[in-house]
Amino acid sequence: MLNIQEKKTLILIADDESISRKSLTLMLRSDKYEIIGVENGEECLTTYKKLHPDIVLLDGLMPVMDGFDCCRELKKLPESQDTIILMITGLDDRISVNKAYEVGATDFFTKPINPAVLRRRINYLLEAKKAEKALRESEEKYRTLVDNLREVIFYTDITGKLTFLNPAWKELAGLSPEESIGHNFTEYIYPDDIPVYEKSFQENKCLKYYSQVRYLKNNGDIGWMEIFTSLIWKDGEIKGISGTLNDITERKRIEQYQNIERDVIKILGQSEGVDQGVNGVLEVIGKNLAWELGEYWSYDLGTNLTDFHASWYQNCPESEKFHNQRRKTVNTIEWENWQFKTSGDYLDKNKLLSSKVKSKIELKQVFSFPINHGDEHLGVMCFFSRQNQQNDGTLLENIATMGNQIGQFIKRKQAEEELKQRNLLLQSELNIASEYILSLLPSPDEQELIVEQKFIPSAKLGGDIFDYYWLDEENVVIYLLDVAGHGIHSALLSVSILNLVRNNSLYNTDPYQPWTILTELNRLFQMDNDRVNYFTIWYGVYNKDTRELVYASAGHPPAILISPLSNGWQCHKLSTPNMPIGMIEDIDFSQNVYEVQTDSILYIFSDGIYEIVEENGQIWGLNNFTDLLLQVNKNHESNLENIIDHVHSINKSSNFDDDLSILKITLH
Repeated sequence: MLNIQEKKTLILIADDESISRKSLTLMLRSDKYEIIGVENGEECLTTYKKLHPDIVLLDGLMPVMDGFDCCRELKKLPESQDTIILMITGLDDRISVNKAYEVGATDFFTKPINPAVLRRRINYLLEAKKAEKALRESEEKYRTLVDNLREVIFYTDITGKLTFLNPAWKELAGLSPEESIGHNFTEYIYPDDIPVYEKSFQENKCLKYYSQVRYLKNNGDIGWMEIFTSLIWKDGEIKGISGTLNDITERKRIEQYQNIERDVIKILGQSEGVDQGVNGVLEVIGKNLAWELGEYWSYDLGTNLTDFHASWYQNCPESEKFHNQRRKTVNTIEWENWQFKTSGDYLDKNKLLSSKVKSKIELKQVFSFPINHGDEHLGVMCFFSRQNQQNDGTLLENIATMGNQIGQFIKRKQAEEELKQRNLLLQSELNIASEYILSLLPSPDEQELIVEQKFIPSAKLGGDIFDYYWLDEENVVIYLLDVAGHGIHSALLSVSILNLVRNNSLYNTDPYQPWTILTELNRLFQMDNDRVNYFTIWYGVYNKDTRELVYASAGHPPAILISPLSNGWQCHKLSTPNMPIGMIEDIDFSQNVYEVQTDSILYIFSDGIYEIVEENGQIWGLNNFTDLLLQVNKNHESNLENIIDHVHSINKSSNFDDDLSILKITLH
């Protein structure tokens, strides 16, 4: 077998004192180091060019050329970028230290020298250099992999005609490279986005260019792509463009829905009246989906007529003309059932609704959906466009579900106007919102696990909400969240979060991994200057076959797991040390796994159940509540009604200062 010896680390010492050179050599004498000494900076440069050492130890003060000038000259050599340069000198003032780093020294060491510290410092610098090199090589390999993964590579000449396309173009555009080469690249960009693309590219003519634009597929559909381009130079002249394309249609659809829902919720939460809220919603939906006109028609049950109520328009003279013509128009729409329950039901009824509210000018109706409050029909929103556009059925169906939230907003604002005259505004508004929250809560599931639940809204209405549902035949999701603050804004925010999680609308998440859910929620719901939007959450996934409970919490009270013992019960507090959602951007969330014992009982709750002020002014607290759970299980009185009765006796009142939510899950 060949014995291949590893190349020794070469250290070059530059010091005008021979004693110092010998002393350093003795300090660093080792099997892994080869050491060479020189007397001044010029000899150091000459020796460096011949031997290319790994480390250079430079004395600051030397004749002919001192260490600072030598370091400056060394750093000019192209092969010296990865060389470690350690300044060793008796100068310890700040000016000398700053000068050493200014000329490119890697580190600074002052005399007298401690041999152990010097060896440790050199070893550390060598390890850091090795790690940096490994990281750089890893990043280069990763970048190469990512750059070529499902990307379209293209070249154009100076006129913009395509001269090269790789096979990935077929998947993106629906055309083979041969069918598209020779055509101008802008032929495949959506017409309305061509001016944006051309203007941005001209403004960045000397730089690499990045953009997101819509593109036309061969079948007439419209997608989204991101473009990375750079100029091709030859002999001082621009010869063309090279770049890559990535299809981001699905990502844009998810982002569009999240942006629309977030903005709609914000508008509904901040608008002072129906007109302001409805106009804001029309604008948010229209702008995000690049439509020219949006209308809201209010429905009168007494006359069975829909009256033109409000409209929004942009970038289209026809839209303004249409808007002015329609202000006094009245259409009669008879509708027996305005509820959309399935995708097919949604598509059929949307076609029927679109046919009843027609445009008399060159605008095509692209989307309409009803605004309801429960079984009450309030109106309809319609949107128009000049262009034939690809309608993403999933996106539009999700938007249509906002009709109930918009209807809730309209009813709330109508109630506000009426109740202002009777001084009953707040309580009526909160009662409506409480009923809406209650309508969203799940029904207990008696099939695979026994669930008891209780939700008691406070007089001010907080932001509590919970949900549980089966991901598959083995795994069930259970979560409970508590939005900070009180009132409609907190309630709407909790409803939005529930809809996102329940509909699996969170981007780049795995519902089986709680930390991914918490991370995406934290990205979407950050506190702003106007409102405190943060919330706490406990999220778990239980596998009934393996009996493993994967969970994560963010600022939320721990879940309490009560497990049987031979002579009683024991308690486990399940939580993770994560910050509440929305307080800090870009933080890492952790999760834990717990193996659940047979016949255990899991309690998940909000802090309203134990943050009760007693008669002595003290908070009753989590520990006392945990003791209560142990006691009721010991006495075989663990149903939630008994627990709530105990809590009521502590509270001394039927009303609580905060929402009270609790889930009890029996895991046989």
